[in-house]
Amino acid sequence: MLNRLPIEVNPYYLIEQRRILDGRIPLRTLSRIQELTRSNEGDVAVYLEFIRTDTGLPTIKGTLDTTISLQCQRCLGLYNFEINSEFEVVLITTDAEAERLQDSYDTWLVENDKIFIKDFVEDELLLSLPAIAKHEDCELNEAAKFVAFDVNSIEIKQMEQKDNPFAVLKDIFKN
Repeated sequence: MLNRLPIEVNPYYLIEQRRILDGRIPLRTLSRIQELTRSNEGDVAVYLEFIRTDTGLPTIKGTLDTTISLQCQRCLGLYNFEINSEFEVVLITTDAEAERLQDSYDTWLVENDKIFIKDFVEDELLLSLPAIAKHEDCELNEAAKFVAFDVNSIEIKQMEQKDNPFAVLKDIFKN
């Protein structure tokens, strides 16, 4: 078991050895996560087990644990979102394998017999994030109330402000 995670690995070699990788990755090193968060502090606790399924498929089974600071899309305030993700992915080398296995398993495409651990972890974290970040119990703050609007009333006002191309005909027929 390693405390420090390697940058890249040959997953098939680790599967044959039934290896386990256990360590931490700083959130500040995950660029795609940084685009979505409001803080780069903290680490991701990573546990990866390289095994074969009962049917012999090469698999990575693991867990990710971290807390990420997100901005609530309702009240615009910050909140901490906890991720305690368990996953199991089957390693594939072609798109044809992915199509064959997609109904039964989550898959990960391995190119050149290498996996970059940071990219793998970041993809799994992104899948764990909510589609719309919001508090469980959220009160709109004053700034959000000011921004909130009724879409229907805006569309009606826009329709009223548009020049009607037939307005000229209306004036002609009145005469």
